[in-house]
Amino acid sequence: MMNKKVFQKIGQGLKRIASKALAVAPLVAMTVQRTAHATSVVSQINSLNSFVLSIIQAAGVIVTAWGIFEFANGYQSHDGTQQTSALKRIIAGLIMVGAGTLMSMLGVSVS
Repeated sequence: MMNKKVFQKIGQGLKRIASKALAVAPLVAMTVQRTAHATSVVSQINSLNSFVLSIIQAAGVIVTAWGIFEFANGYQSHDGTQQTSALKRIIAGLIMVGAGTLMSMLGVSVS
């Protein structure tokens, strides 16, 4: 008689454990799937981030070259206003070229 009660309690305990495991299993599967999708999204955002940063750097090279050309014209014609404007353009272009380094120095994550 004792053995029958012990086996019944063990059976009830196993049923409880199995029902709880079956209830938690879908949540674990969804969490793993969500993590895989999140990694995919983060890699795409990092790709877009590097693409935009390369466009900014290319534009910075163009602005810097334009500023050097304008400074040479201002220097040749002895126009101080044009030279000042060209120096501002050169500095802005250099900042654009070094945007990735500048952002990482400021603590913004750049991949």
